[in-house]
Amino acid sequence: MKHNFTEDDFVYGESWGLVHRGVLEDKEIERMKALRDKVVGKKGVAQTTLKPIGSVRIDGEVYEARLKTGYLEVGKPIIAVGIDFGYVLVNEYIQEGEK
Repeated sequence: MKHNFTEDDFVYGESWGLVHRGVLEDKEIERMKALRDKVVGKKGVAQTTLKPIGSVRIDGEVYEARLKTGYLEVGKPIIAVGIDFGYVLVNEYIQEGEK
């Protein structure tokens, strides 16, 4: 049986994989999509130590975040790479020429 699902029928979560719209309430899905559109690809700074969960500041706003891997000190630069059920997924941002 073939399904013709659209991008809007799914939410992408790192820990859960693809989650079909029927699993979550529509308002929660819309909130996650809005958060994704607002922060993914933007740079910021670790507001607290991320080990791996903490807070980040992006464009002057503070968000609950989860570091994809490892541990990150307060004040280190980050980049938002996704959304996972309410958390902004981040990686340490390393400019070219560093490390």
